[in-house]
Amino acid sequence: KRFGLEGCEVLIPALKMIIDKSSAAGIESVIMGMPHRGRLNVLANVVRKDLDQIFCQFDPKLEAADEGSGDVKYHLGMYHERINRETDKNITLSLMANPSHLEAVDPVVQGKTKAEQFYRGDTEGRR
Repeated sequence: KRFGLEGCEVLIPALKMIIDKSSAAGIESVIMGMPHRGRLNVLANVVRKDLDQIFCQFDPKLEAADEGSGDVKYHLGMYHERINRETDKNITLSLMANPSHLEAVDPVVQGKTKAEQFYRGDTEGRR
């Protein structure tokens, strides 16, 4: 398996730009699902997962006690709320945990999106 972004380095600045423009347009939450390739890079540089948390998942002796079932480290997801520096608006970023059958993340992302829209009262899917 390949885990790096070789050949697709533009993904990180592209995602950051999409997120910033979405926030400026009033979007409150971005929910993503993706395969292994570039996932750790996206977790660290877009979703802003602490590098300490990422690296401790590679060493069983350093794993945090509350990390759950011991799933494959590059399947794990995260959410993070950050401020768009240009607009001063908060935006929540979610990278969904990835099942071993990669295509199965699609309905999970769609379900989480629909649930967030429902609980926010966003019946038209505009936020």
